[in-house]
Amino acid sequence: MCEYPKTITLSRKSGQKQDFLIRRCTEADLSDIMELQQKVYEDIGNPDLYAIVPEENIHESILEDYCFGTYVNDRLIAFTMMIANRISYRNYGTYIGYPEERQARCVSMEISLVDDEFRGYGLQKLFVTLREEEALRAGAAEALVTIAPGNDYSLANLINSGYKIIETKPLYEGAVRHILRKQL
Repeated sequence: MCEYPKTITLSRKSGQKQDFLIRRCTEADLSDIMELQQKVYEDIGNPDLYAIVPEENIHESILEDYCFGTYVNDRLIAFTMMIANRISYRNYGTYIGYPEERQARCVSMEISLVDDEFRGYGLQKLFVTLREEEALRAGAAEALVTIAPGNDYSLANLINSGYKIIETKPLYEGAVRHILRKQL
């Protein structure tokens, strides 16, 4: 089992290295998470690529799911969240008609946020691996994720990690999203 907090060193293609502290988030981190989400949303430039996750959902996930923050000098610079394999309207299995027994073996990779200043270190790909490891420890057999068509970088990361598009449909107040799946 991976212990948190843990410090890792990552490099950009340019060779620039950076140390990052990764740890589980607590309720005390909620305002920093919300600020990071707003900053990333504003920096994207295309609001169709990202649906804001409500504060109450993030708070619920801090208490019931898997939330990890990445820090540089005590500053939250990246965040990722995974909905545990539990029966909930937030389990993406509900979007594709999974019965409850299948939802109970399925996790949902909800969000990954990386501050623009720290892009290029591979944090998003690292988050995929981190969440999959946690999912396996929790007894999940499959992972689902949603992503906006046009979010090519994130889509490529997921496909390169073994995820496959299984459906494309309107979700999140009508915003069209791909639903991807991977057997764990």
